[in-house]
Amino acid sequence: MGKKLRTFLAAFVAALGLVILVFASHPSEAQAAEYKTNDLLSGISIKQKDYGTASDINLTLDWDAKDIELHNSDTWEIQFPDTLKVTRNGEIIPFYNDAGTLIGTGVLDANSNTLTVTFNEQIENQKDFKGSISILTGIGPGKGANIGNNNVVIGDFNDNMTIISSDADFSKKGVIGTDENGDAIITWTILANRNSAEMPNLKIIENNINDDQAFIKGSVNVYEASWTSPGYYKKGYQLNSSEYTYAEDGNGFIINGLPKDNQFYAVTFQTKINDPDNATNGHKFKNHADFTWGNGSSTGTNMAAADGSVTGNSNSGSGNGNNILGSVVLTKTSADENNTLISGATYSLYRKDANEDTLIQSDLVTDTNGQITVDKLPAGDYYFVETSTPDGYQQNPNEIPFTITGQTTTAVQVETKDEPVDSKEGSIIIQKLDAATGYRLAGAEFDVIDANTNEVIGHITTDQLGYGHMYNIPYGNYILRETKAPDGYILNNKDITFTISDETQAPAIISIDNEKETGGDGSFSASMIKYDADLLDIEKVGVAGAEYTLYDADGTKLGVFQTNDEGVIKVDNLNPGSYYFVETKAPDGYGINNEKIEFTITDSDIELGTLETSDPKLTDGNEGNETPGTDGNGNEGNTETPDTDGNGDGDNNGGVIVDPENPGSNNNNNGNEGGLITNPINPGNANNGSNNSSKLPQTGEKNSLTATFLGLVLLSGIVYFKRRNV
Repeated sequence: MGKKLRTFLAAFVAALGLVILVFASHPSEAQAAEYKTNDLLSGISIKQKDYGTASDINLTLDWDAKDIELHNSDTWEIQFPDTLKVTRNGEIIPFYNDAGTLIGTGVLDANSNTLTVTFNEQIENQKDFKGSISILTGIGPGKGANIGNNNVVIGDFNDNMTIISSDADFSKKGVIGTDENGDAIITWTILANRNSAEMPNLKIIENNINDDQAFIKGSVNVYEASWTSPGYYKKGYQLNSSEYTYAEDGNGFIINGLPKDNQFYAVTFQTKINDPDNATNGHKFKNHADFTWGNGSSTGTNMAAADGSVTGNSNSGSGNGNNILGSVVLTKTSADENNTLISGATYSLYRKDANEDTLIQSDLVTDTNGQITVDKLPAGDYYFVETSTPDGYQQNPNEIPFTITGQTTTAVQVETKDEPVDSKEGSIIIQKLDAATGYRLAGAEFDVIDANTNEVIGHITTDQLGYGHMYNIPYGNYILRETKAPDGYILNNKDITFTISDETQAPAIISIDNEKETGGDGSFSASMIKYDADLLDIEKVGVAGAEYTLYDADGTKLGVFQTNDEGVIKVDNLNPGSYYFVETKAPDGYGINNEKIEFTITDSDIELGTLETSDPKLTDGNEGNETPGTDGNGNEGNTETPDTDGNGDGDNNGGVIVDPENPGSNNNNNGNEGGLITNPINPGNANNGSNNSSKLPQTGEKNSLTATFLGLVLLSGIVYFKRRNV
């Protein structure tokens, strides 16, 4: 190799070494370290030991960074066990050192049930640093917690807490609604022996109902109940009246002789509101119950009481306030196989009101298409009544009910049928109601059974407006038996008998109610409205018949709800915490929306708002919902809109769901106060780093040692090479 070539190569290698050294003097910084629970946790303590099912847990987390150098942007994720749950998604927890300097910020995440702390620049150059985090709000009992003592384990550390009933052994709540006639009622629920203690000879005394209400005889139901998670219970087996002693006493009742001494019971009954105006004018209804139990001796009898109250209009809040005038089209056909359009039938139209029904129009006559059209109707419940029938047909005396929602100009379609003269057949109409609110329910299924032969002659399914029809029933005696309750409701096992004859070809509407299967023990409520996505640019049209399942942050199923005539769902008795709706069945003609609708309830007071969502129509031609007058067998919708009250004298007038896209909205024009429901804050993606943090490079750690060594080797080689060739 020539001298010039050697000189060139030496210079090139020297230059390369210098370049490497220059880059080595400006090292890159490593990724922020991601620590897991046990990496920094050094202990836990729960300051108070007794908590209610909806209480905030006073939790302190001790931490120690011995032998770990923390840096700006490092994170520490603490995973909570199922005995605890994050109740305030996105809650910010400041993180201070002993000198009061902010060294980081924690964020609670209800979805992952974690607290993630992000350290700031104030943590730099702190060695063997330690401290503690006090969490006073935002964490409550989880679904893994039981009434009684619980061992809470976080990482390698533990402490205990005791969960007690929020209202001792007894509580009472009320919900304002309507009965099958539209009259204002209150459905009261008594929770007795909530802690499943030994209570022999338990007696429930409910015989001092206030003068503003009247006890509805025969409305009492008794269920075995159980807690599904802290704050939420489920009604189970319904007791037969023969299994306990029941006596109506004045304006109320007394129950004793319950079969199990250590059973949690839910007792429901109804009262009629004497002045209908009080249901909407802010009047407070109160109710008191007394309880005794023990061995019956003078020294062994225990006594307790529970008070409940609910305020008129506290159950309001649905729809968007459009108040669009609506219309209805009635179509009349023959009940025989010809399905002939009937002209010349005369009807009157009534609006259902609290005090008495109002005649809207009379002498309405079906045209050559068998139809009557009435428009410019304000929102409300209405019904047609046939007043005369054309020759050849028998008059049908049944009311033909329908609802104008005030949210769309699309006409409501109703159908009715008349039996031909001399026909020995008749028809029935049934309506399925929520026992507490009076809202109509879809999806209930019934068998019609011949009472003489016990043969099933037909089936009825209530449509999305809660009605079911059956025509061409031969004269005879029959049994109507419920075979499937609407989703989320308890089967009504009471048979109903009816007769089809010359005198009762069309018996009066048969009303059957159902009670919700699950219930909450909180004092807040939540509302949601579903719109037709294809019409949002024109008008907001509520969609009935959408089925949603409600879950808490732990994924525990709390209940199934369906949108009512106005597209509204309202859920009562919720505790503070994070929740989400998932659509599980779309209405007929609509596509399903798979997005989670998340919200959080806190105990703050704020104006009532309503969460909004929408479904698009299907494009395969299978559009449109079931109309009243048809035997609906497709997807159903119900009108489940339960509401809330407060325990004791303290009212809590509703809860809140704020539209995530418009958090300050108030769609209900309602000044009621309640819990705040906001769009949860997303603190970011979960940390998925290794659990062994010692193997992770620290933030700011120099990672260019290899390059530096290589540069020095190259330069040393050049010097050696030059000296050898001098």
